[in-house]
Amino acid sequence: MLKLLRIKDNSHSIALGFTLGLLINFVPSFGMGPVISTACAKLFKGNPFAGLVGGVFLIWAFPFFFYLNYLVGHIFFSPDIAQAVTTIDASEETVEVGFQIGKAFIIGMLINLIFFGILIYSFMNSIVKRHRNSMLTFIHKRWNI
Repeated sequence: MLKLLRIKDNSHSIALGFTLGLLINFVPSFGMGPVISTACAKLFKGNPFAGLVGGVFLIWAFPFFFYLNYLVGHIFFSPDIAQAVTTIDASEETVEVGFQIGKAFIIGMLINLIFFGILIYSFMNSIVKRHRNSMLTFIHKRWNI
């Protein structure tokens, strides 16, 4: 957090990089999340170090985010698994149930990316813009760094 506050960049770039890095945790990245978050932040003209910090910040919570994707998608796209189970062919029902769960997951992921992206960006931008200097002064006076 201290390194994030000490970045010599504007608040928009830091908040954008951190937000894009954090949002990668909602997407299945198969272990490449920190690399993707840094590249994504650089691609969208955010701060790459802030993207790396954002990508690593909540990497431990990715199972929760995946489940949240499915729950939100299930609210907006309710898969009819009971109807799919009543079909005769087992291979067809497995594929159909898989597609319905996948649709719910992707819809939930897109909704979560938009909602949490706006929320995290506005929070980080206001923190960095308004309170960066006071937080650094507080840390400098209180801690022996």
